[in-house]
Amino acid sequence: MIKTRWVRNAAVFGTAVTLSLGCYSLPAGKGADAAGLCQETEMAGISLSMDKYFEENCKNKEADTKEAQQTEAPAEATAAPEATEVPVQVTSKEAEASASATPTPSPAVGEQFVDLGISIANDYVNIRKKPSTEAKILGKLYKGSSAKILSEKGEWAKISSGTVTGYINKDFLAIGAKAEKVADKYGTPYAYVNSGVITLNVRQKKSTKSKILTQIPEDEKYEIVGESENWYKIEIDDGDKGYVAKEFVHKYMSFKKAISKEEEEAEIRRKREAEEAAARQQQLLEEQQAQQAQQSSSNENASSSSNNSSSSSSSSSSSSSSSAHSSSSSSSSSTSHHSSSSSSSSSRSSSTSYSSSSSSSSSRSESSSSSSSSDSSEKETTTTASNGSGSTIASYACKFVGNPYVWGGSSLTHGTDCSGFTMSIYAQFGYSLPHSAAAQSGRGRSVSFSDLQPGDLIFYRNGGRIGHVAMYIGGGQVVHASNKRDGIKISNYRYRQPACARRIIG
Repeated sequence: MIKTRWVRNAAVFGTAVTLSLGCYSLPAGKGADAAGLCQETEMAGISLSMDKYFEENCKNKEADTKEAQQTEAPAEATAAPEATEVPVQVTSKEAEASASATPTPSPAVGEQFVDLGISIANDYVNIRKKPSTEAKILGKLYKGSSAKILSEKGEWAKISSGTVTGYINKDFLAIGAKAEKVADKYGTPYAYVNSGVITLNVRQKKSTKSKILTQIPEDEKYEIVGESENWYKIEIDDGDKGYVAKEFVHKYMSFKKAISKEEEEAEIRRKREAEEAAARQQQLLEEQQAQQAQQSSSNENASSSSNNSSSSSSSSSSSSSSSAHSSSSSSSSSTSHHSSSSSSSSSRSSSTSYSSSSSSSSSRSESSSSSSSSDSSEKETTTTASNGSGSTIASYACKFVGNPYVWGGSSLTHGTDCSGFTMSIYAQFGYSLPHSAAAQSGRGRSVSFSDLQPGDLIFYRNGGRIGHVAMYIGGGQVVHASNKRDGIKISNYRYRQPACARRIIG
């Protein structure tokens, strides 16, 4: 307070002296005006100085007050840094979590390709147990096949594909954006039906007013063969194509996967066993047909011998004495009647056997053609030698899964279409079926979907006609020759809307 009063008095005194000297030094003739001016300026100067002093003094007091408050409350002063440290710690944890998580997709790379690698080797690249060319080979990643990139270190990438996890030299992989660029070359686009879509209409044209060809269920996938603004054109089975609305499906590129050494060896064995099984079944069928032909020949010989015996007996009776003519005639008539009856019976047996053989030959001729014969005369299933249960037949059919699809074909090992597949399978067990899905749908007897058994045939419509056939193998699944892309494969029997089912056995 003493210092403040002293400063104030000194300021007033200094200001007064300054103003007085200024007034005194005015020129003569201006004294009165100078005196008046001196008084106004003095008062004004004092007033201005006082305002200036108090303004500065008040600011200093406010500053002193703030400093005093900061000094009196050290807890509040140290609280602020603690508050700013909290988000720093959180940010650090988030950074650690982000480092261990899958990297966020870059806008330039599709989500599917962020951690995807595609083999660009000339044929295949070895997958090794360790990142070294001297390490054990676990499997192969063939050209165009894909793998998930787990980590990268130097010139090696740790990958996972199919059942194989190991290391591949990165020189043989297109990764990320590079993988996306070659995706169309090696991958196959599929439309996956969105979850929650119970059934989706497949239409003949790109319009909701177009004819419905069939219906497909949720979580099933179908190859995309065309695309427009709001529609995908998909292929369901051999030649069955239609349109689905984009809003109910999502597109995903599918690639082949790596194959382990064990899987490669197993596939070689499977193909060899399938060929051997087909050869054995064909040999058995030929032996049965040979036995039937031999039996037919024996029946014909027996019939001929019986006829010759009858003729000889009749001639002997004619040369007998007239006294025994009546008795001989009666005996001849009886013998002739018995011989005729035997001949007729033998003839019927031969005819039946020949008819069966002829039917089998006719069926084989029919099987070589893919024409659809749906005559009423073919409602009955013709058999040559019916063997095997439905389960045995279904199990045999599964041996050919993975073999190729060929339209119009009937080879279980080198290529077949859907009706050729079921026809050839049943032929190995002595059942004759036509090479047409529509015609096969008229064979056997009708069964409900709730009463399906292995070996039953399930038929599917393409619009208003039967266009595809598959064999039920149990567990809600079918085996069928689907299309060129998938070949012979196993599917859920409701992978599309089934039309009817027929039982060939029993």
